[in-house]
Amino acid sequence: MSEGREERPNIFMRALDGFLLAIFRFTLFLFKFLPASLMYALFRWLGAAIYYARPGMRRRLKARIREALPEIGDDKRLNAIARGACATMFMPMLDMFKLGKNGERYLRGLRVEGEENLDRAASLGKGVIFVGAHLGEIATAHAVMARRGRPYTTFTYNPADTPVPRYLEAMIFFGGLLGCDPEEPVFLVNKDVIPKVREHLAKGKWVGIAFDVPGTGVVQLFGKPAAVGSGWAHFSYDSGAPIVPLALLRGKDPYSSLLIFGPPIFCDQAAGRKAEVQRIMNEVVAEVEKYIRMAPEQWMGWFPLQSWRKEAERILKGSQ
Repeated sequence: MSEGREERPNIFMRALDGFLLAIFRFTLFLFKFLPASLMYALFRWLGAAIYYARPGMRRRLKARIREALPEIGDDKRLNAIARGACATMFMPMLDMFKLGKNGERYLRGLRVEGEENLDRAASLGKGVIFVGAHLGEIATAHAVMARRGRPYTTFTYNPADTPVPRYLEAMIFFGGLLGCDPEEPVFLVNKDVIPKVREHLAKGKWVGIAFDVPGTGVVQLFGKPAAVGSGWAHFSYDSGAPIVPLALLRGKDPYSSLLIFGPPIFCDQAAGRKAEVQRIMNEVVAEVEKYIRMAPEQWMGWFPLQSWRKEAERILKGSQ
């Protein structure tokens, strides 16, 4: 009986993998003929359809957003954020295809804020660690930077270690074609990646990591503890590389994006590791939270947020 229960989820995930891969290929085909504005409108409609088709999820999602953003009392605005969050699961495909189809137009419409922060961090010569969230056009940020002559190496899960390996492999391959650091196009998260990253930073190179993944580092996120990834803070402590908070937000139309570089956060390697890593995490996450608040409908993290909170509770109870 237990084997049957295990097999059903496996069948479901294989079907989901095939479904996402089919959407990827079909969307790539459509993008050759349809304008980007229409494609984004279609995907926003898809997100809305998912949102209204699942009343239970809709209630939970709105409650989560309302708790995190109590200043938003307008139910209409809450609905818009939640619908956008449902659509943003599919948006990375469109971001990639848009950049691939008309990269020059994209760069002309790109606004950049805080590039002096990046210059300040890079001037140390110890490498740079970009830390962002699964927010906005995070899937193409590395390619945009490469096209601007400032490439970095991004992190991603090994497709074979995920429930959707074929879909993720297609995304990684297409993303690499758009632009990357030719020396190290991507770091796959595994046990061997730590020495590779340290060596990369020692050369003065740059890496990019999203903090909003399951982990054991407890931070305040929207006013409550959440357990998220902390490896990037340890990389900073070990290498001395400064961290630059990063966000690439979608604008009102497909070709009006905003690239933000936050104030650099420097590590004091003379301080104790535990306290310094915690300080770095607190400051970086607080800064990136500001970017999420700028475009909450573009953040994928609303869905796993509750699980991060429960894990933080477990960690904090265990440390007492």
